This record gives sequence, structure tokens and C-alpha cells, in this order.
Amino acid sequence: MKKALVLLLTLALLLVSLVSCAKKNTTDDTTVRVGYLSGSTGLGLSKMIADNKDNEKLTFTKYNSPVEIMAAYANGDIDLAALPTNAFPNYSKNLSGSRALSMLAVNTLGVLYLLSDDGATIPANDLSSLAGKTIYVPEQAPKLILQHVLTENHIENVTLDMQYDLETLPGAAQTDPDVHYILFPEPKVTVLLSQNGAKTYSIALDLTEAWGEIGNDPLVQGCMVVSKDFAAQHSGLISSFLSEYKASINWMKEPANLDSAAQYAVDAGIFPKLPVAKQAIPRCNLTFMTAEEMATTVNAFFAALGIAEQPISSFYGISDDVMQ
Repeated sequence: MKKALVLLLTLALLLVSLVSCAKKNTTDDTTVRVGYLSGSTGLGLSKMIADNKDNEKLTFTKYNSPVEIMAAYANGDIDLAALPTNAFPNYSKNLSGSRALSMLAVNTLGVLYLLSDDGATIPANDLSSLAGKTIYVPEQAPKLILQHVLTENHIENVTLDMQYDLETLPGAAQTDPDVHYILFPEPKVTVLLSQNGAKTYSIALDLTEAWGEIGNDPLVQGCMVVSKDFAAQHSGLISSFLSEYKASINWMKEPANLDSAAQYAVDAGIFPKLPVAKQAIPRCNLTFMTAEEMATTVNAFFAALGIAEQPISSFYGISDDVMQ
């Protein structure tokens, strides 16, 4: 009798264990749909895109601009998006309900470089030579970043000219005699440096280094965002996605992988040509930052630029230990 009771208890415990394991191993077969842009914010996805080209449950779509990618997101065509970090507050404010945004990870640090046509090299801790200069800046976010760096260094009388955009500034760099200093992001930097024109440009200052000289928090320019509802309903998928994303980013930034990484970036439409990709990738400052570190760093970035009325609190944090 006693042996029979022990056997029954053992079988009951085994059954509970099997049910528990079955629950843990339940597969969420929802398709994860990711949108990305050409350029540095999408770069970390390159290997992931190549590795999943035949995976119907993980799809990637390239868009032409942040506005286009967020329109697709708002319409429900994608659930995750890689985009410039500075765009997050504005898009988050305008989206609600099932499309309400959370930031999953920072994927890129600074990608801005000051170029000059006079061969100048400007120390990151001494920007005094910029006083009185005119710097051509193609977009509002880079302008805000440079303004903050100049202000914190007490550099006055610098004109930031925005008459040219990302598409027209490379041409103006060769034809406009007043253009001597340009603030540009990668991979536009590499493209401009490779031009054979009347003027030759070189990198005078890495703005990421200059930013680092004025504070402890790094410059963060690219991120991965997700629908809050999607993250809540598919937390296992999100955790798996981030694990693979982290591995992709770390692989892409490894110098030994540069040749293959460049090819993946071109194949994904992130960079236009192989030589551009090989030159640009090391200057794109790929990173992977999540959870509390991400929230602290990004809030500091927003506060420095004055682009968020208050710290963003809607972070969906997954710590590294969850992804092991």
C-alpha cells in the first residue's frame, strides 16, 4: 500500500513537471515585423537580416525616411523600428493606444563628424578655433547637438547655417566658396571624403569625442522602438529578438568581420557601395544598450538638447541577464 502511494505521488509530480515544461516551451509563432532605414541606425541589423532571409516569422522592411517608417508603424505594418533617437519624443507623443511606443535598445552612439577643407584638426577638449566660423549643418538634430557642445565649451560667435540639406550639401561643398566647415553623419561623411572635386575635405573633429568631454553620458543617436502592446503580449519573442540583435551588433562592429559586415550592409540596402561600407562602419559607433542604462543615458541626451518636456519614462527594459 505504501509503495503504491509513493508511486502515485511520483507519477503526480512527474505529470506536474511535464505540464510545467509544456507551458514553458509553448511556441509563440507570431511574426515579428521590423522596419529600418539606410544609414547608421539600421546598420546593426545587417547580419540579423542576412541570417533570417528565409525566416518568414522575422521580416525586415527598409524605408526611405523616419517619417515613412513611422507612418508604416502607425498603420500597423511593422511592430519594431530602428530610427534616430532624437525622433523618439515627438513620435511617442503622437502615438497612443496599440501603437504607443517604448524604446527597446540604443543601437548607435555618435555618428557626427565636423569636416573641413583646410586640413584642420580640432582637439575634442579645445574648440576655441571654431569661434567666428560658419558651419553648415543639414538637419535640426545635428544642429542641436553641436549647439550644446559649443555652449558647454563657451564658444561664441559660431554661425550654424542650414540652407543646405543632406542631399544638396555635398554638391555645395564643392561649388559654394563660403562652405569650409560641414557637420555630417556617417555614411555621408565617407561619401563626401571620397569626392574628387575642387576642394578636398578631411575630418577635423569627432563630435562624439567632443560630447564626451562635456559630460559622463555618451551621445546616443540610434535606437530600436517597439509597440508597447506587442512587447507586453509577446515578451518571449522580444527577449529572443534582442538576444539575436545584440549578437548581430557585436558581430558587425568586430574589426575582424569588417569585410563580411560591409557586404551584409550593402545587401540590406543600408550602405550604397562596398568601399563606403568598409570605411564607414568603424566610424558608426555601434552599441547595444538596454534597460536602466539606456533610460538614464537617453534621458540625459534629451535633457541636454531640450527635446523632451520631461524624462521619458515609458522604457521597456530587458536586462542582459534575461537574454543570456
